[in-house]
Amino acid sequence: MPVAVFRGVLYCVLSRRHVLAGGLSLGLLSGLGAWVWGHRGPGEILDSPFLGAQPRATLEAAFEVLLPDKLAAPRLALEVDRFLAGDDPELAEQLPMALLLLEHSAGFSGFHRMNLAARRQVLEGWESSELAHRRQIFQALRRTAVMSFFASPESWDAIGYDGPLVGR
Repeated sequence: MPVAVFRGVLYCVLSRRHVLAGGLSLGLLSGLGAWVWGHRGPGEILDSPFLGAQPRATLEAAFEVLLPDKLAAPRLALEVDRFLAGDDPELAEQLPMALLLLEHSAGFSGFHRMNLAARRQVLEGWESSELAHRRQIFQALRRTAVMSFFASPESWDAIGYDGPLVGR
């Protein structure tokens, strides 16, 4: 590798071959990292009409923390996913980005793979974060969880609601 001295500073002069080889290496390592990071086992693949498997798993994991009934989380996440697939384009654009940010801000394992106590700690940190976008994402997730829970007929018995008067 050629070396040059300019005004008393030693510089390394790279040839085109070195630059191309470095770029190719970086590209291959980035691709390998993305594949390893994004790889999911067959048990983690979900039928998702809009969000996709990974964002839906993140939504379920957040719902398990935010809802009083952890067992309702998969069902309610599917309902939100179906709603987004057929309705609100603005929400449909913003929620997947928010879920991606939550998933990848939780470390190498990802938010949905953390245990319940660790997920609760992450969400509590987001609730009181100095960063406005984290507080906004937390509030949006909590409101989505609560609205989904109370709107679901399967949850009405748990809260003592016997259904709408219309149609009885």
